[in-house]
Amino acid sequence: MENASSDVRKIQFTGRSTYILSLPKKWIEEMKLKAGDHVSISRNSNNSLSITPEQEKRLQGSVNEVTTLVLIDETPNTLKRKIVSIYLSGYNLINLKSKTGRIQPIQREAIREIVRRSLIGTEIIADSSDTITIQVLLTLPELSVNTAVRRMFLIASSMHRDAITALKEKNHEIANGVIKSDDEVDRFSLYIFRNLVMATNNERILQEIGLKNPSDCLSYRVTVKSIERVADHATRIAIKSMENPYPIPVSVMDKLEKLSNCSLEVLTPSVEAFLRRDYHLADKIADKSENVLNLEKELIKFLDSEENKTANAQNTNANVKLILEDIRRTVEHASDIAESAMNQTVGEIIKIEKRLGNTL
Repeated sequence: MENASSDVRKIQFTGRSTYILSLPKKWIEEMKLKAGDHVSISRNSNNSLSITPEQEKRLQGSVNEVTTLVLIDETPNTLKRKIVSIYLSGYNLINLKSKTGRIQPIQREAIREIVRRSLIGTEIIADSSDTITIQVLLTLPELSVNTAVRRMFLIASSMHRDAITALKEKNHEIANGVIKSDDEVDRFSLYIFRNLVMATNNERILQEIGLKNPSDCLSYRVTVKSIERVADHATRIAIKSMENPYPIPVSVMDKLEKLSNCSLEVLTPSVEAFLRRDYHLADKIADKSENVLNLEKELIKFLDSEENKTANAQNTNANVKLILEDIRRTVEHASDIAESAMNQTVGEIIKIEKRLGNTL
């Protein structure tokens, strides 16, 4: 059954080398076009063609504005979630207008905080008693999705290292630094999600942010969410390092550090494989992940051994096991990233193997 919006047309040949295709009259009328008007023809990643009126193309690059009401009983957290949702939808000019004529001080502070802490490239450009206007100033080519993913990864991996250092040295200053860095990772994730949402609806944006196919958006979403979770687990380790009143024995800490380093040895190549679209590098991650899980089992066995049962060992071991879970989850998220890299590039591998098969 054909799509109701589809219209099959025959390609015609005129002159010596010109192919022509007539456009549906209904579409011409809806777009308010006439003979002599210009349209833009672009080739999509799936080899289909998109025809866009020049006036519509200009509108796509213009200010995308929305106005939403701030209700008097709207809580700060509800307001923050609304702003984030609008930001992710792709609007670059957000007007927040009070229904009662005045935005409450607690609501105003919530708006300022979400802009400051969570939304990359945004500024409050107008602030009055009843209206606050947020504008997204960062344009797409200025920060590609790959660049943002790499920055996210560098921050998250650094957070993990610092969290283990804070645990080892009982350094609350380093631990607090890890906790604060989590906001930066969240800012990059929201920025990337915003671009992915817009890219799924616009082929031009897809190309501008450096992606090849609309299906890539799903792989990037999985990867970004996984990196965000790695940062979350680093934050949890930092919090535990401040909450644990008992020192971790050197023998246990050494094994914990080794396990942590191994987890980063899985995370780093998984992100590199994803960004470089390297199927074979991603395929090697599975074996490394298994090695980390084996080390975790060895450490748990050591914690439960009779020789390790000293004063306060029970409380310390319980805390260490929670930290082990955070490290294991980091490895699992790294494996998810590697799987995304493989899913994203397996089509390219099949094409290469097919070409090689034809040459045999």
